[in-house]
Amino acid sequence: MGSMALLDAMRYQFGPPLMVALVTAGVQLLAVVGGGGLTNSWSVVGSVQAWTLVSALCLWALLSLWIPGKVFVGPHPPHGGAAPTYRANGFQFFVVSLLLCILGLFLQPTFALQVYTIFPEILAACNVTALSFCTYLLIIGKWWPQTKEELTARPLVYEFYRGMEIHPRILGVDVKQLTNCRFGLLAWQLLVVIFFVAGGIKNGWSVAHFVCVALQTIYLAKFYWWETGYFNTLDITLDRAGYYICWGCIVFVPGFYTFTSYYLVAHPPVISDSGAVLCFILGILAIGLNYRIDWEKEYFRHNNGKCFIWNRPAKFIKATYLTYDKKQKTSYLLTSGFWGISRHLNYVFELMLTLSWSLPGLGLGFGPFLYFIFLTILLIHRIFRDEEKCKAKYGKYWVQYCEAVPYRLIPGIF
Repeated sequence: MGSMALLDAMRYQFGPPLMVALVTAGVQLLAVVGGGGLTNSWSVVGSVQAWTLVSALCLWALLSLWIPGKVFVGPHPPHGGAAPTYRANGFQFFVVSLLLCILGLFLQPTFALQVYTIFPEILAACNVTALSFCTYLLIIGKWWPQTKEELTARPLVYEFYRGMEIHPRILGVDVKQLTNCRFGLLAWQLLVVIFFVAGGIKNGWSVAHFVCVALQTIYLAKFYWWETGYFNTLDITLDRAGYYICWGCIVFVPGFYTFTSYYLVAHPPVISDSGAVLCFILGILAIGLNYRIDWEKEYFRHNNGKCFIWNRPAKFIKATYLTYDKKQKTSYLLTSGFWGISRHLNYVFELMLTLSWSLPGLGLGFGPFLYFIFLTILLIHRIFRDEEKCKAKYGKYWVQYCEAVPYRLIPGIF
């Protein structure tokens, strides 16, 4: 078997079932281990209380997308067809949800301990929901697709893992906005706040735990403020709705992205208050830099390249490419400002922020740093995945761009 054949076998035949089996079970196992014996044990189907909470969050997510309001139209899919539409009320949804959560915890603080105790059962309910939903997306996308697109036949498990359609809709809403923005990220926000209150009840007030949660809250608020910009990213425009995206947002985000805050309940922070404040300053710096780099790209796009960045005329490479129906289009690849330092400098600031909300767990082993380690691996993998797609799209212009901005992540190193 040649190297390419071996790579294809790993990519299409062996990798997906291995990932599905290990990650699906691994998230729930991690919840049991991270609970330090203070939570309920392993669960397969969840409990009545767990299903009530998951169902309520699903309904709340759907209601936010059914409410009449401003609509955002995303970019046309690469295979053609109508441009996807999204509900543009993310920040309002985030603020109302967070305030309701805080009010509920103020009135009934012991609810936080109840949620913390049944967290493995909540993840079990999420798992059943996500696996069932991904199976539905596979069946609909394979035999009754909503869009006309020719796809190369792949092993069934790979199609389940990857997904079949880029912009499927269910109950009148976009699937990826529902799972990514309205369920997964909101669950992340609500859970870290709940875990902070649970930790306060069990261990007393902790500045370090507060810093961990505050930085995540500011980060998520920034995301929801910029939510419509997210609909222009490769995650939304090119990735298909399947296990990788939808299960990831329904189960992996609530179960793993919250792990540092969850871990600090059973393992109280040991760093000093002044150390926690330094972590907060580092995190705020990372958030500011991250916002600035995102702003530069949006500002550049909004002005079609006719703007100043860092008090100088923006520099860019004019790239032409062919759409699925052989029509020529033009894009501008920014090479000014932060985007002229490295091609993915935004990922450096993402990692810097993640490290800052993990550091409150310093001295408690590697548990609080699991998400930071995972995100480092994920983003490095994403760099190569995204650049493969960009090279296929832009061809020689992408080569010119890489020559103009030679470093992928860290200037002078990688």
